[in-house]
Amino acid sequence: MSSAQTAPYEALARMIERELELVGTGDYEALAELKSERDALIATLPATPPACARPALQRAALMNKRVEIEIVRVREALLVEFANVDRVSRTARGYSPPRTDRRHVEATA
Repeated sequence: MSSAQTAPYEALARMIERELELVGTGDYEALAELKSERDALIATLPATPPACARPALQRAALMNKRVEIEIVRVREALLVEFANVDRVSRTARGYSPPRTDRRHVEATA
């Protein structure tokens, strides 16, 4: 097993671990930049990885799944928060005085 052969795959796994951290902290700008870097790294990899890269690729696959799960969790939390904002807004409108229809143009000429 050559460390030169596994180095890009280890780097890929570390990038995906970093993505998980960024999703957890909500740093989506840095996440987008890191995804671009990851895509560039993947473009340089051979179509068939060497056998010695298997552990790093397995770790990368597991971490990638965790990133997906975390993104879904954050999305669901945002949807719940948006629903709460909408509910509170409707409730607040219920306490406001009724709006009277105002004409913007004088009807008599």
